[in-house]
Amino acid sequence: MSQDAINQRIKILIEALGMNVRSFSMKLGVSDSTTRNYVDKGSKPPAEYIATVASSIDRVNPSWLLLGRGEMFLDGSAEVQVVDAKRGDASDSEQQIKTLQREVALLEAQLRDKERIIQLLEMQVSK
Repeated sequence: MSQDAINQRIKILIEALGMNVRSFSMKLGVSDSTTRNYVDKGSKPPAEYIATVASSIDRVNPSWLLLGRGEMFLDGSAEVQVVDAKRGDASDSEQQIKTLQREVALLEAQLRDKERIIQLLEMQVSK
């Protein structure tokens, strides 16, 4: 699976969710044509689109989505930790939420870096 392009992984994800391009795009809040460009036409999705997928689809493994590593979906352990935190006091829950928000921000930054690296490599190849 790791050899597949991100476009193929997005297509596989849509199928695994039992969705079509239109319903998937609606869930992400993007136009049909945007997703079709990535899935059908092979255009490379920008970091913002990948971040939107990662944050909009429950339990999708960002590492799988971006790199093809690991399983498509996470086992839910992060989800269990948040639920368990609700049983503790409010400050524990707030701390875990802040930690998860930092993790999301780091993943988004990594996606932006990845997109920039791809752009730089494409510029080198075109010279």
